[in-house]
Amino acid sequence: MKFREFLEHQIQKGKIEWESRSELIRASGSKVNGNTNKILKEFENKFKFGSITEIKNKEIYKYFKLQPKNSYISVEGAVKIINKNLPKKAQISETIIYNRLGDPKFNTNNLKGQTLDNQVSKTEKYNIKVPDLFKEKLRVLRKPGIYLYLETTQSGNTTLRLKTSDEYGNLDKSFPPNEDSIKTIKKLII
Repeated sequence: MKFREFLEHQIQKGKIEWESRSELIRASGSKVNGNTNKILKEFENKFKFGSITEIKNKEIYKYFKLQPKNSYISVEGAVKIINKNLPKKAQISETIIYNRLGDPKFNTNNLKGQTLDNQVSKTEKYNIKVPDLFKEKLRVLRKPGIYLYLETTQSGNTTLRLKTSDEYGNLDKSFPPNEDSIKTIKKLII
């Protein structure tokens, strides 16, 4: 079997993890030389070289480097993103992310895992200024059977409230007061 065919066959079988490039070349029965290295270079992005731990660490480190310094990351979300770039046999769990977050040599961006304790409070009052232009857009959408207004919630926050008659689906929904909400409301009432 030619080396190129061997590589294609390995990819089809899902055997893409190898300790080294030379190990892969030797497994094909070929000799390590300029020609085999040149052919392997064409397929290199399809294979993962190094021990499983090295492969995992490489992907985790790459993910960590993309995050802003001193930020909080969703560990569950990080696992999903990193696992997309790892072979099925090398999938990671949340535990390894927590371990790497605790390693200052590995976690050079000083990232922290996001927990309920360090998230911004969802119930704390926030101030929002609603521009007159936004209020005008709300007025334009109002008509008989469609009631659209800004409402102050019990916690003192501002929300956009949509209530409609039976003719428009008998809706009673609240939205954040932003442009995306207006687009969503337009779809609901048309």
